Amino acid sequence: MKIGVVGDLDMTMGFRLAGLVDVYEVKNTDEALNAIEELDSREDIGLIIIPEKLGESIRDKLSKLNKFVVEIPDKNGPIVREHDPVKVLVRKAVGIELK
Repeated sequence: MKIGVVGDLDMTMGFRLAGLVDVYEVKNTDEALNAIEELDSREDIGLIIIPEKLGESIRDKLSKLNKFVVEIPDKNGPIVREHDPVKVLVRKAVGIELK
């Protein structure tokens, strides 16, 4: 399986230098959605990497994809959240309430 990447110039440049070829540089949400839909339709792509801020802006679309999507911090750092999303999922799975 291959990895697809969708992001800004800085992000895509790094992944291209790392040897990935299915990399889409996008400038806005519409371009990003088109690139993600194209990657989602391909049989050889198993994982799509996008920046967190892009993921936040298109969360409803991402939930309908057939691929795994990994959101990573961009050059400005991670999004500060009240609760870590992984901890939230684990706590829900074991039945612990968030406070």
